[in-house]
Amino acid sequence: MDRQLLQTRVATQTTQASALHAKARWLHISLPLLMAFAVAQFSKSSIGIFAANDQFSRDFALNLHPGAVGWLSSIFLYVYGVALFGWGFVVKLFGARRSMLLGTALWFIALALTPLCHTIPELYGTRVLLGVGEACFYPVAHTLTARWFPIQERARASASWLSGIFIGSALASSLTTILLVSVGWRWAFVIQAAIALVFGFGFTLFLIQDSPSTTSGISQEELERIERDLYENTNYIPKKGPDSPFRNYRYWLTMLMYLGGNIPFYGVVTWLPSYLSQGRHVPFTEMGLILTISNGLSILVMVLVGIYSDKKVRRATSALLGFVIEGAGIVIAILFPETGIISIGILLALAGNAWCVVTNWALLHSFMPTKRAESSSGVFSSFTNIIGAGVPALMGAILAATHSYTGGFMVLVGTIIISIICCTILIPQKY
Repeated sequence: MDRQLLQTRVATQTTQASALHAKARWLHISLPLLMAFAVAQFSKSSIGIFAANDQFSRDFALNLHPGAVGWLSSIFLYVYGVALFGWGFVVKLFGARRSMLLGTALWFIALALTPLCHTIPELYGTRVLLGVGEACFYPVAHTLTARWFPIQERARASASWLSGIFIGSALASSLTTILLVSVGWRWAFVIQAAIALVFGFGFTLFLIQDSPSTTSGISQEELERIERDLYENTNYIPKKGPDSPFRNYRYWLTMLMYLGGNIPFYGVVTWLPSYLSQGRHVPFTEMGLILTISNGLSILVMVLVGIYSDKKVRRATSALLGFVIEGAGIVIAILFPETGIISIGILLALAGNAWCVVTNWALLHSFMPTKRAESSSGVFSSFTNIIGAGVPALMGAILAATHSYTGGFMVLVGTIIISIICCTILIPQKY
């Protein structure tokens, strides 16, 4: 009996040790990336909340220049898109960890300088610096995901850090509202800078490692598991077309598809607060609650879709449904005047966006060899952000010309329709 008990204890300890090793990649990669993406999105998307604040609007005369609200996002996105291209090569040259440390340092400085601004051009300058700093994230995240996770875990791995986007958006809609009411917009930016220093730079410094093979605490079993199903070795995905992603039309098709997630997200994040408060006269606190609940649902959807997508490894089919839900939600939110129905539309729009984004990023890994992760993800992210960067400003121009939010939001629906067409091309190829 004692011998049997001893064997049971040994078996249990072995299982626990294996589980601990299996979680190492989630600790070193997913957790710090989750934190970084959450705080980055917090600082990025909260600008729409700031613009809807009366004191901030008066200080920068935004009521006299409504297009400036769109340009606060568009200038950031243009710089962000161009910098993404450069960061792909920086990551290749200096490594993911050091690149992330540099990027988060620039991001902290940009936020710390914002409370000192008194003019719109000065405010634009801080958004430029913020865009350069935050642009490191996607090349870093995709490079680390390609090195640390088997292909059949890429959706879950992507969901683990992409969910930080919606956590950050939820923080932007709730915490920013609280900060603006309690301490004012200048101190709100000071607090954002402090959060960035701790959860962005700090978590990167202490947790992120470039490679599992050079990280202590990773078992040989875990290393073999990762290596067995890297892009080059796996049989989980079809290998069609040239090895170089840049010569494979499916890579570019996936890039075009991603615009249906990227463009609507930034359009909604930038203009939804103003649409709710000014277009539909939703109270400021109620608006924050609607956005917080919507982002919470999006996190849940992203995690569940990531799990499902990894089981089937049929990313395009899953993405198609996400795009349909996203488009339907935007149409509902813009066409119906009742607050309850608008809330349902926002829930569907953001949940659908989370759905298609996580499957789209996982799909990208079907055309991205491990050794090309830095450059191919950098080009992918750069082009999609440069193309999408003008949309918030375009929506502002449409608003100024028509005095209606409908035209701008219908532009977002048009990009979603294009993405649905892209999905239908890749689905028969079993991607």
